[in-house]
Amino acid sequence: MRGDTTKTLKDAVCEAVDRSRDEIFSFAEDVFRHPELGFKETRTAARVENVLRDLAVPYRSGLALTGVKGVAETGRAGPGVALMGELDSVLVPDHPLADPETGAAHACGHPVQLAAMLGAGLGLVRSGVLGDLAAG
Repeated sequence: MRGDTTKTLKDAVCEAVDRSRDEIFSFAEDVFRHPELGFKETRTAARVENVLRDLAVPYRSGLALTGVKGVAETGRAGPGVALMGELDSVLVPDHPLADPETGAAHACGHPVQLAAMLGAGLGLVRSGVLGDLAAG
């Protein structure tokens, strides 16, 4: 894609996000339905790891117990961009969808935050624009 206009690159990312819509929604719904309290988000972290693995994005896991960090390289020098999302839920035992054993519920918006992170990441990687980003 080298040499393409900014609009062409943006359009490619948006198209990749649109094609990944069902996957993004499914991911967010799954995280929402399986809340885990802070430093215990092993299932959620594994979901993030699986996405990174499927995208062939190198990652490190077990950071601060359950954190996951992936790095998608552009192959060019220049600034980087961080896509961040929080894995944990909050303790709300009276929430209608709280985990009956832990009282954890996603009444915090983190599944949506993770879906946005996933969508941006999928869009950037699957569109093939990474090599056109950053200053050479």
